[in-house]
Amino acid sequence: MDSTNEEARRYILSGKATPGLAIFTADQQRGKGQRGKNWQGEKNQGIALSLLIKPVFLTIQQQFLLSALIALGTRAWLASHATTDRFRIKWPNDLYWNNQKIGGILIENIVTSGGEWSWAITGIGINLNQEQFSSDLPNPVSLFQLIGKKSEPATTAKSLCTSLSDYLQKATTWNQEKILEQYQQLLYCRGELCSFSRAGTSFEAIPLGVNANGELLLDSIEKPIQYGQLEWRIKSG
Repeated sequence: MDSTNEEARRYILSGKATPGLAIFTADQQRGKGQRGKNWQGEKNQGIALSLLIKPVFLTIQQQFLLSALIALGTRAWLASHATTDRFRIKWPNDLYWNNQKIGGILIENIVTSGGEWSWAITGIGINLNQEQFSSDLPNPVSLFQLIGKKSEPATTAKSLCTSLSDYLQKATTWNQEKILEQYQQLLYCRGELCSFSRAGTSFEAIPLGVNANGELLLDSIEKPIQYGQLEWRIKSG
């Protein structure tokens, strides 16, 4: 299909959507990434998955908390498949092993004209079986490259769905502080000196965490950073 997120949107528009519906393909033609970018994928090499969530346990002001929970749940699932847990969440919701990207999350929210948060289309992409990547991808890695074993995409996607369902069921009892605490603990490069660029100017700063709105806190900048306001220069290797 073109995009699992777009297919999910079609289910909503046609009135066929049900909470918890999962849409999967092993051959996504036009995957969607953050800020209008494409998510690259080849047939049977990765997971392209979208979940339709009714976020009844959160308010419209708590959209970042759902993003954080999905990232935490997916990270936990990845960690269960590897012998060493070096998986972290790169702000706001990329999934990293060391300094390499293994997956990403794109949540598209459906809000009614009356301000009701009716649906969250939760798209998840995981690099699964790739042995090689396009040279224009700066720092990718696949689960196969980490564990040395190929995975059947549909079976693996079902495993991820089950794991996320269990994780979200448990997390509905957590308060905002606990969700943010969990996210902060697993934030990529938290407390480390990192390179950034902003409006064409490069600088170094230490990520301290995020606030309840999902804005990044840096030690050298007083005002919280919204997503899209800077570029994070990732270390190689």
